[in-house]
Amino acid sequence: MKDINHLLDDVELKQKRRQRFYLGISQIGNPNQRLLWMQFRWLIPEDMGARILRLLDLGNVIENDLIKKLRNIPGAQIFNLDTNGKQFETQALGGHVKGHIDGVGQNFPGIDTKDQFLLEFKTANDNRFNNLLKLGSYCEWSEEYAAQLHLYMGLFNFKHAIAIVYNKNNSDLYTEIIKYDNDAFNSLMEKAENILLAEIPPDNYIPETDYRIKSYMTPGQQARYLGKALPPKTHCRSCRFAKVDIDKGDAHWHCIQHDRKINEDRQIKSCSRHNFIPELIPAHVIEKDDDMVLYEKDKIRFVNVAENLNTPGENFFSSKELIEVVNSGFPEDILKTCDNVKKLFNGSSIAEIRPWVENRPPF
Repeated sequence: MKDINHLLDDVELKQKRRQRFYLGISQIGNPNQRLLWMQFRWLIPEDMGARILRLLDLGNVIENDLIKKLRNIPGAQIFNLDTNGKQFETQALGGHVKGHIDGVGQNFPGIDTKDQFLLEFKTANDNRFNNLLKLGSYCEWSEEYAAQLHLYMGLFNFKHAIAIVYNKNNSDLYTEIIKYDNDAFNSLMEKAENILLAEIPPDNYIPETDYRIKSYMTPGQQARYLGKALPPKTHCRSCRFAKVDIDKGDAHWHCIQHDRKINEDRQIKSCSRHNFIPELIPAHVIEKDDDMVLYEKDKIRFVNVAENLNTPGENFFSSKELIEVVNSGFPEDILKTCDNVKKLFNGSSIAEIRPWVENRPPF
């Protein structure tokens, strides 16, 4: 019989969590652009354990408590919900970048301005908190947190922010007023746009043995991040025919195969014509056209085609089949084909292969 801890873990992990369709403002400060791109493209599983989920919940509890106590400061005005009872939200770059602020405050005693302040709350363990005290600078303490503040200030048009950090070990507080940096804002917005519009994954500059990979990624996340594995299911964000549009609004994705907008439901499910972004496949691209991609791996060639054209025995794989091939390490029994096909593939072009794919091999 499971003990109470395990039962609570089960409850935490079974809570339904909605798919995120945007790049979060809180993410953009992360210097690892490859990781950000892969998260936006749904290529890195969240894989958050019950302990991490509880820490996130604890942050929300502390945030609500701080809001309540700030409201008790004489004269202070605190706002944390809009007229619909939801957190204040902002979005940018056609709705592909989005975020929610913790709150807004003004009329604090001792602060000689009537301007409104962005309110930002964070929690930290004792070691991290003491490091913040030593630095005496919120922005030097965390590149990601600093980026989040300046992005919110720029998008909401705040001149200043008040950051409050709560020590989870002893309930000490660190508070700092931070001035908006427009240059930082513009640089971060440019970075976000580059991530959104990139059609191939940014290069990885972190060694496989680095602690940021070994200590902060699960085995599944490591395999995807390092380009050794594919997601377990196809979706439009891993397809080379899906393009991000930052001009139309409404977080628009466009399919160049069907020439239409891809709605959220379709993005999750994809379609039978799915074709992987070639740079996600750990094999050499020989050639590609509007319908298929020809690859070579260990001197064996294979083609990624639409589902109705797949013939696994002749190395014509749909994306769903290619997931099994890649994630099982390209086993010889899957890639092994008759000598005729090998001879045809060696030196073949897409134009030569197309009739075989559409009509099946001529033998």
